[in-house]
Amino acid sequence: MTNKQQIQKLRDNAELAMASYGYFHLIGKKIENDREKYGDKADKPITLHDILDSTYKGYVTSDHTTLINPEELDGDFSPLQSKSFFERYDLLEHQPNTDSGFSATLFGEKRKQTNTESKEASYTSDYGYTNYILSIRGTEYRKVA
Repeated sequence: MTNKQQIQKLRDNAELAMASYGYFHLIGKKIENDREKYGDKADKPITLHDILDSTYKGYVTSDHTTLINPEELDGDFSPLQSKSFFERYDLLEHQPNTDSGFSATLFGEKRKQTNTESKEASYTSDYGYTNYILSIRGTEYRKVA
């Protein structure tokens, strides 16, 4: 394995580790309806890309149950990084925090294919996945009421 390949592999693993901290259980919930604060994103469903995108960090969901601890987005990826990540990986399964603090996400790495005419490389899951990656994240401190 060349140095370049090793660096790419380390980068890929670091991104997978970062992605495991995404709050994927918020997909489909809506952003709080506050146009002044959230602009065009207000009252719109949260997408897969929004979860990791740092542009939306701190955006609060409309159906949070407490004022003290609202559900909010906390992504650390740039918009381009988030887009590129989900071009290469599919989110297969997500286990949100349990009472013990356990949380894990299963990603599928799409197969890389090259268009024979344009020589453009892209990723597809049409023929299965090359790898399955289970990302287990650290526990989060939660206040007990």
